Amino acid sequence: MSAIVLEGNSSQNIKLIIALAEKLGIKAHKITDAQWEDHILATEIEKGMKTQTVKKEDVLKALGKK
Repeated sequence: MSAIVLEGNSSQNIKLIIALAEKLGIKAHKITDAQWEDHILATEIEKGMKTQTVKKEDVLKALGKK
């Protein structure tokens, strides 16, 4: 499985891209900012489980909060 994330300000263009993906037989769905932040946080937690420490600044940066 492969995945891409596209971000844009035009909801009309996002709808167009989703429609095109579906026409091509590719699953597509829109996620909220909160869902994206949750994904990034989970990724950082997984990284942290493999290392001894993860800096607070790195997590905030990954969340776009710093």
